[in-house]
Amino acid sequence: MTQTVAAMEAYNAYWANSFIPSAEIMWMVLILVLAVIALWQARTFVSKF
Repeated sequence: MTQTVAAMEAYNAYWANSFIPSAEIMWMVLILVLAVIALWQARTFVSKF
């Protein structure tokens, strides 16, 4: 699948104008942090039994 140049420019402009610095990377970091928190919560929940 190829994207048009206009679509790529719109995508880049969306992230460039975001209120979060380096937003194209920060969303991945956020997902990883939430996954670690979820694993920790699951581990503490299971260890109570």
